[in-house]
Amino acid sequence: MRIQNLKFKIQNIGFTFCILIFAFVFAVSASAQEPQAVWATYGLLINDTPGNTPQQNPKIIRAERGGYILVWEDGRSGYYDIYAQKIDETGALLWEKNGAAVCSVQGNQNFPQAAGDGAGGTIVVWQDYRNGNSDIYAQRINRAGTALWGTAGIPVCTAAAGQFAPEITTDGGGGAIVTWHDYRNGKGEDIYAQRIDNSGNSLWKENGVPVSSVSGTQWYPQIASDGSGGAIIVWSDGRISSSNNDIFAQRLDQSGKALWAKDGQAVCTAPHNQERPVILAMENGAAIAWNDSRAGNVDIYLQKIDLDGNALWQKDGVAACTYPYPQQNPKLAPDGSDGVITVWTDFRAEESDIYAQRVHRDGRVAWQENGRPVCRSQATQKNPVIVKLVSEDWAVIWEDGRNGKADLYAQKINSAGTPLWKINGLPIASKREAQESPAALLSSDGKVVVAWQDSQAGNYDILCQKFSANGALLWKKSGMVVCSATGSVVQQNIDLVHNGKGEIILAFEDARSGFFNIYAQKIKKTGTLAWGEHGIPVAKVAANQSNPCLVADGKGGAIAAWEDHRAENYPAIRAQRFDRSGAKVWESSLPLAASKCRQTDPIMISDGAGGAIVIWQDNRDILSLVDIYAQRVSPQGELLWGKKGKVLISANGEQIDAAMVPDGAGGAYIAWTDYRRGDRNPDIYAQRINAKGDPLWDEEGVLVCGAPDVQRTPSLISDD
Repeated sequence: MRIQNLKFKIQNIGFTFCILIFAFVFAVSASAQEPQAVWATYGLLINDTPGNTPQQNPKIIRAERGGYILVWEDGRSGYYDIYAQKIDETGALLWEKNGAAVCSVQGNQNFPQAAGDGAGGTIVVWQDYRNGNSDIYAQRINRAGTALWGTAGIPVCTAAAGQFAPEITTDGGGGAIVTWHDYRNGKGEDIYAQRIDNSGNSLWKENGVPVSSVSGTQWYPQIASDGSGGAIIVWSDGRISSSNNDIFAQRLDQSGKALWAKDGQAVCTAPHNQERPVILAMENGAAIAWNDSRAGNVDIYLQKIDLDGNALWQKDGVAACTYPYPQQNPKLAPDGSDGVITVWTDFRAEESDIYAQRVHRDGRVAWQENGRPVCRSQATQKNPVIVKLVSEDWAVIWEDGRNGKADLYAQKINSAGTPLWKINGLPIASKREAQESPAALLSSDGKVVVAWQDSQAGNYDILCQKFSANGALLWKKSGMVVCSATGSVVQQNIDLVHNGKGEIILAFEDARSGFFNIYAQKIKKTGTLAWGEHGIPVAKVAANQSNPCLVADGKGGAIAAWEDHRAENYPAIRAQRFDRSGAKVWESSLPLAASKCRQTDPIMISDGAGGAIVIWQDNRDILSLVDIYAQRVSPQGELLWGKKGKVLISANGEQIDAAMVPDGAGGAYIAWTDYRRGDRNPDIYAQRINAKGDPLWDEEGVLVCGAPDVQRTPSLISDD
């Protein structure tokens, strides 16, 4: 049987994949016998190589008896599990290398949150998919890093349907109060809560007590201790309308009894949407901030409430910023005088910046009307966090794109909102690839500890850093590695070709190095692997590669092409030839078109002479958006259609979703989706090119179908 350019993807189960191939031999005879499997009944395992796995979404708390505890999502087992680590003031890891397992059962565990257990350890909660639907589970880790509630943790809520986005606060007695939004009633999300003691016992009603079960959507609750063994919970509430969300809150005492109005006390019921509240525990109450759309764009508003649920500032909140462009996702810190400082992502400039505002204890806005700038550097600044320092100063940390990727920067501001460090901040973590999702707190000695997910090694690892009140980095310059565990990784997106010698060559994406690189393998007629247990790298680099395609070279080897991301922001199409033994024929992989632009989605066919024709999507012409370009490469690695390739179609609008087959004369037939008549009316066009890459039909392509409405994603098959 001849196998040509058979392409498919293995779908995500958990998040790790392995590659298996099912092969059958068809007896061609007049009797048309049934196909029979000649390799393993359930498929031949091609690759399940372990490698660098992702660790992400870190959270950090102070341990009551010294040090810091971090929790995160960890992909080392093939599913996301929850792990934790404790570090001391020097950055030394106190538990086992790469962390202690909080939960390591089948199914994904996500979105961990942690609270101190009063004895130097932590109670961790998370969203858990072991039973199919999302449930809420918890675990306690003692000060030595030992899981006290079994390897799987204990259920907090396993009610019908799903429970999502847990948040946690201490109950002041060694246990914790947990809240989440809950789908059990089948008519929309509600808010529930549960209290667990330090032995893992649920102290309130099984599966939690309702905090708000009124009609409409109540979701993404936030929680703060009330200082008396209970909690204040705040959420975004759509009881009036899904397009008119408000902010509601409720206080629960230590027995789970609601102390304010049934289904919650209104914090803000202004017109339009109020969403994504955050809460900060205050003396005798709490401060709340949220995204507010009452003026037609998103602004930042705040309110302070007492322990009876009374609003202490003006009705529906105090505006921190109402500048006529979006401001969103506030974070809060105390101002030391019973007021608050809030920071947010601000879009008043062309790209987002970081701004801050102070609100006094009586609700008066302290700084200029629409906040003070913390950072107004070029590119994007977002996702700030704020930490109150020992002095009357605050440290703000954010993700910063000024270097073309996400770095972490910090700034110190004083009680007047004046930045005290270098303009636009100091780099805290600035390395190749991205540093994201900062979590920060004040250290016991008055400094700041920051944790983040870091992709400098490919898949995310967990790193942390400590810096002084003067901005000096106190641990390793590049940060302390908390976890860089290895384990199950992804192999996916396979292309297969018959090499003409009775063997199959395949190429696939493989994440073993932390980056997706292209690997290859050959399968002999007997179903054995020819190029080692783990295959061979086609072009191993510290950058992602994707969308591999293959053609046979006519001599038992193959040519591979792929999308290569080693030039940041400018993926290029590259190719390599390897012989029947798996050795690379060309000295290095070839870029098929020397142009600083985005080249994506390669498709390749044989040119009938041992080389290949490759086409791809290319955005080098800004006026015509995405076009189709092509290159022909010889068996010796020569670029036959010029160093920059040839444009096949560059009409107005985008030309995408190309398909291609050989024309039997050294050229090709090509079809594509074409948006030259507008974004809402794509059509199908086609072209034939000769062995020189010249069009043989109309230069603008032939309209195959231009019927009203949408035609897209063509496929081609030869009629030979």
